[in-house]
Amino acid sequence: MEPKAVVSSFFERWSSGEIESAFALVRDDAKWWVPGNLPFSGWKSKSEYLQVVASIRRGFPDGLRLELQSMIAEGGTVAAEVKGEGEHVNGKKYANKYHFLITVENGQMTEIKEYMDTLHLFQLIR
Repeated sequence: MEPKAVVSSFFERWSSGEIESAFALVRDDAKWWVPGNLPFSGWKSKSEYLQVVASIRRGFPDGLRLELQSMIAEGGTVAAEVKGEGEHVNGKKYANKYHFLITVENGQMTEIKEYMDTLHLFQLIR
């Protein structure tokens, strides 16, 4: 699968609630980075990031949609703009914009850098 197709499929699967299927597109030794000083900021292994995902799923029982807005790719590097929306268990609406820089090798994501408005997320979960 081409890099853009891998990334597109990941977000489609995530938004459909098919989290396990989405993460089948992430290599087991992948690294995932989130900016800021949130409890889940910094570099995480795939297994560590899946713990973050479990927390996200608890916080958004009706799902967190990650809608792909645009993508560009050069070789195995994909830049993706994504819109995130959902309703948190505390009743607050979540609407964030993301930029992902993703490295894809042999049909799997190997490095993910997830840029977002961390203040918006902090204000949601505090």
